[in-house]
Amino acid sequence: MKALLLCGGEGTRLRPFTHTQPKVLLPLAHQPILFHILDSLATTTIREVVIIIGPNGKPIVELLRKTNPWGFVFTFVDQPTPLGLAHTVLLAREALGNTPFLMYLGDNILDEPLRPLVNRFVREKPDALLLLRRVKNPRHFGVAQIDGKNVVHVEEKPVKPQSNLALVGVYLFSPAIHQAVRVISPSARGELEITDAIQQLITEGKDVNYHLFSGWWKDTGTVTDLLATNQYLLKKLTSAVDGEVKKSTVKGVLKVAQGSTLKNCRVKGPVTIGAGCRISGSTLGPYLAVGDGTEIVDCNLSHTLVFADAHLKGVTLTGSIIGERVRINGQQKMAAAHSLLVGADAILEL
Repeated sequence: MKALLLCGGEGTRLRPFTHTQPKVLLPLAHQPILFHILDSLATTTIREVVIIIGPNGKPIVELLRKTNPWGFVFTFVDQPTPLGLAHTVLLAREALGNTPFLMYLGDNILDEPLRPLVNRFVREKPDALLLLRRVKNPRHFGVAQIDGKNVVHVEEKPVKPQSNLALVGVYLFSPAIHQAVRVISPSARGELEITDAIQQLITEGKDVNYHLFSGWWKDTGTVTDLLATNQYLLKKLTSAVDGEVKKSTVKGVLKVAQGSTLKNCRVKGPVTIGAGCRISGSTLGPYLAVGDGTEIVDCNLSHTLVFADAHLKGVTLTGSIIGERVRINGQQKMAAAHSLLVGADAILEL
């Protein structure tokens, strides 16, 4: 069995950060979104991963060619224009071959083990197995209707949903899906919808089953959801101090990578600090993730993501995302908290 991982989106709702790197490489709890997904896939028997990349996908290829602790065999497939989820299945036809596959949307993070799902699919051999979750706003999702163990109808973002069961963004397919995506037509928004392909399977009398889960799940497509996902992942951290912590007080979970130094700081975990950081005279956390090579002096930071190689001095931030290599200099230590979204290489004098 293979995996089809969709990483071709432009991430326009996460501007300015996706101007300089693909959405799936944005760091959450100090590792890229993509790595969280690959960690989850690594718990299954899947070892071949086909990755759909867009025009900005070169950094994904470069990173995975030099960093592959999971031992996956990666195949990269270009999607020059985002023409729908079912379109990615068409593009990946040769790479997927005639094997069943798990399809995973690259901006989704969910707290649900994939191994039992894959094992059930292999054991029962349906033509599709869909991951469903009850939601309050089904109009924003693909929606499924069920009868017993079967899915009997699916529809993309219906105006009048017939259920509150949303398609989560993890699908398992037999090779029958390849014929289904070839016969459907583009939707009103000009895309080949995977929901239409699934409905085609149902219409043809294929066996479409589901797995209902009630756990945590986020589509990380917006700044609000990105920060909320970071907070959730930080709650699962365990303490590990491989750097130096000097003359500081620590409450809660603190993770510090090698080569980093915290001095005269007050830590309110959970907080994770990357490698090679220099942090002094600051209050850190809760819910703070700091990228590699960052320097922080006399700051108060909480509920915030700081990307690699940033330099912050004399600022109080909450609910913020600070891009890579950003330099922010507070002329005097700011007492009032600010919420900032600052893209890569910006320089701010406050």
